[in-house]
Amino acid sequence: MKSLKIVFALLVGVLAAGCYNDFDTPGPRKLYTDDDMTQLGLQQVSIKTVKGWFTDAFGGISGTGTNNNGWENTKTLKFGDLTPDESQFISLKGRPDAADKYIKGKVISSDRQGNIYKSLYIYDGTAAIELKLYNGLYLDYLLDLDKMESQWVYVRLDGLYLGNYRMMLSIGGAPSDGINTAGTHKYYANSNLDNPRVAKLNVFPGEYVKLEASDILEVNSSNYTTALGEDQLGRLVRFNGVKIRYAGIPNQDDVTNPPMLNGTFENPYPTWIVTDWGSPRYGAWYRWAYNVNNVRLYGSVLMCYNETETNTANPGVYGIRTSGYSQFAMKPIPKDGAVGNVLGIYGVYGQKWDQAQFQISASRIEDLDFKPEDLLTEAQIERMTPASSYEPPVKNGGDDYTGE
Repeated sequence: MKSLKIVFALLVGVLAAGCYNDFDTPGPRKLYTDDDMTQLGLQQVSIKTVKGWFTDAFGGISGTGTNNNGWENTKTLKFGDLTPDESQFISLKGRPDAADKYIKGKVISSDRQGNIYKSLYIYDGTAAIELKLYNGLYLDYLLDLDKMESQWVYVRLDGLYLGNYRMMLSIGGAPSDGINTAGTHKYYANSNLDNPRVAKLNVFPGEYVKLEASDILEVNSSNYTTALGEDQLGRLVRFNGVKIRYAGIPNQDDVTNPPMLNGTFENPYPTWIVTDWGSPRYGAWYRWAYNVNNVRLYGSVLMCYNETETNTANPGVYGIRTSGYSQFAMKPIPKDGAVGNVLGIYGVYGQKWDQAQFQISASRIEDLDFKPEDLLTEAQIERMTPASSYEPPVKNGGDDYTGE
């Protein structure tokens, strides 16, 4: 406890040094450095090492992705000692030796266009991780992909939680539970640090830095089977020369063209998806996501390197995930068979590795790089969209879908 008080006192001192020096003429905000972390008595540890702590504690990430069957199945690793109140979190395991550790990584995501929400992804050359924070992160943390400019971020680990949601690891606040809009009880392995002032006790903006070519993982048809795996989750990945393939619905030009299958299901991809009903409900839609009359639903469009693959858990098939709250939700998607480049955060969604959906979340519409002539026209969209898709199901009691 004494050492914790000393660290907190040092932290207050470092924070005070970065405060505005005059109310009328504020000085520049504090940008932290390695020396500041040394002053706090902290030692750097790699993101790869931190993620390894989770897999060591729980035997890997496969099988840890459920959050609807109680705390015993909701896997969380706390950085620090467990309190008596945390005995309810049966799967929670403490990591006291993280008390004097920090991670440091470059910003590789942005929430400016609304597709990535309350999350900041950072990369340190060994691995990437999601930080569950607050809205408007682009105002505090720089990412300019046109100029390849980024910023260092420091994360003091003590007191935070390394959690798992559908096998995607993130660092955030304490575990939380709640009822979703379908009335289903959900248990979350960690929570967002929604208050920026609270977040800034652990997460510090660092100096500006160039985003190097090596900070973006380049994938193509010749290396996707070897380049992507568990270690690349959370990384910024560019898929070069990847093909859009609809599943369960016909080609826009040739209705006799057989669609790509998605596992054993002929789910209508591209689609908007209603997830707040327990089991997903699908509707055919030909825009990146659904935003009509204030009903916002996320969308998923398949892209592939291997058109013969029928299982989205296998290499070669990936879902481009787009929020109904993104600025490009209602933009038209590419035609079936269009080839382009997609840049985004590589993620996973599922409870077990061999049953997962691998997903890409783009920060910007510019990162969904397809030729203008390869995008669907309004006439094609109108012709192919079923009438029922213009009237999505509304839950009993309201229509407050979150798109999450």
